[in-house]
Amino acid sequence: MKSRSTSIQSNQTMNLQISRRDFFYISNILSLSRLLLTPLIFYSVWQSHLVGISIFGGLAILSDALDGFLARRLNQCSELGKILDPIADKIIIGAVLFALVLSNKTDFPHWAFLAIVIRDSLIVLGNGIVLYRVRIITRANWWGKCTTFFLSVAMILYVVKHVVKLQGQIPFYMLCVGLLFMAISSWTYSQRLVRLLQTRVPPHQQTA
Repeated sequence: MKSRSTSIQSNQTMNLQISRRDFFYISNILSLSRLLLTPLIFYSVWQSHLVGISIFGGLAILSDALDGFLARRLNQCSELGKILDPIADKIIIGAVLFALVLSNKTDFPHWAFLAIVIRDSLIVLGNGIVLYRVRIITRANWWGKCTTFFLSVAMILYVVKHVVKLQGQIPFYMLCVGLLFMAISSWTYSQRLVRLLQTRVPPHQQTA
């Protein structure tokens, strides 16, 4: 039991602590800024506004690249950031895909959009349950990071194809790769969440 608890601690963030100061960390402000940019990005993609997509999408990508780097560089890693960053990524991806689905000028498959939204919603719900019951913030594993990367690339390719009217199936192929990783990561996430809910680490064994 001790080795199992140690393994869980090494892969999760234990003893959740969020302070008011965390909201003023530059890394967390960048994550929050992505949430504020979401409506603008959604509207720009939906209306095929190339300038808006370039500006707001570029800012979102830049903030995503900088928040983790600055958190480590400035020693501002926090539990709040570990919650905000993946949620912001999922919301932006979902918003862009929804805009592509709503547009009559795109061939983004509706079934893929539903699969991605349902999967992300279940992960957020599962993580919320784990956070509430055992006070643990789960971190993205390698499969989850690959899923986010390939789905993001597929999303960008579909946006480019949608805006500049490119032909070809490369976006769909990239989407299929992302969905494959998504299926694998969904299985690993579900197994991890079940283990966490079944394993309650005593408070005196928790580490900050």
